Amino acid sequence: MFKSIAFPAMCLTLYSVAFSQERQCPESSVMGKMAGANSVAGLKAWKIKAGDSYRAQVIFAARMLEVDPTNRSMAELLLNLIPKDSDDPHQAVWLELDELSQCSSGGGTTSELKALDLLQYHLPRLLARAVLLVPNHMTDYVTYAEFALTPESDYALQMQRVCKREHRKFRAALDSLPVKDIAWFKKEVINPENCKALYFPEQ
Repeated sequence: MFKSIAFPAMCLTLYSVAFSQERQCPESSVMGKMAGANSVAGLKAWKIKAGDSYRAQVIFAARMLEVDPTNRSMAELLLNLIPKDSDDPHQAVWLELDELSQCSSGGGTTSELKALDLLQYHLPRLLARAVLLVPNHMTDYVTYAEFALTPESDYALQMQRVCKREHRKFRAALDSLPVKDIAWFKKEVINPENCKALYFPEQ
């Protein structure tokens, strides 16, 4: 009797998990479509479908800065979303915008995956653009270098133009960091005197 009840219950549980995973696939696919939108109107339309999750906000703000490069509100939103420390669970989002492959159905289309991968690759450039539009977030931008310097990241290279164009604010932000962080930054990231990058992505 127990087996006859337990087996259908187990099957129902497994089905529910699988259904939940499948249901998330269209949502993840929308993220890819949003990352590939080519107009402000199209981007906003996909954002409505994507919802207000942290990941959706990052993708929306970043892509909006590509479509509308002078949008200060999107620049501020993107900078406000920067993880503040290594314990921030949202850090994983910045390192892997693409979660489509986790869908049990195999994820989205090639174009959706490509759009997300390309947007993630452009994040360092977009953050540099954002902080030049909204330089009062300079400390957040400088601090994030500690977490942004992955082997593929050109964060330090993109930071060169920020250092040159907003040198006074850049130096002030750097000088506000703890002494040990300043020493690490000057040794590993960028020379604040001549704004030359010291960290380069792997070829």
